[in-house]
Amino acid sequence: MKFSATPGNGREATREQHRRGRLVAPSLRKRFPDIDSLQLEFGFSDRTEFLPSPQVTVFHPPAPAYFHFACPYSDCSGEFDLTRAVDSAVNGHEAQSRGQLQCTGVRHRSAACTLALDYSISPRWP
Repeated sequence: MKFSATPGNGREATREQHRRGRLVAPSLRKRFPDIDSLQLEFGFSDRTEFLPSPQVTVFHPPAPAYFHFACPYSDCSGEFDLTRAVDSAVNGHEAQSRGQLQCTGVRHRSAACTLALDYSISPRWP
C-alpha cells in the first residue's frame, strides 16, 4: 500500500522536526548568558480576511533557545526561522528589533503561502 504526501503528513513531519529541534537546542541561559528573558511578538498580514491572531512568547533562562515557528495556517508546510534575527538583536544589545518574514511554504492545491510575519524581538538584560 502506498501513502501519498498530503499537507497533513507534511505538517506532522514539521511538528516532529520542531519537537526534535527543541530537544537538542541549548537553553536560553547557555546560548545568551547575559539576558534575563527574551520576548517575541508576532503579528500577521495576508491577502485573506481571516488572519491568525497576534502572538507573544516569552523565553526564560531554562527554555530551549529554539526560534523556528511553524506557519499558523494548518494546511501550510512553511515555517519562520527567527534564529538570525534573535542572534542579531541580542548580540547587538538592541532594546527592540523589528522585521518581517514571508512564509515560503505551500498550502493546499500547491498554492504558495502568502502569509507574512511581522515580528518584534525584545531582549531583557539584568
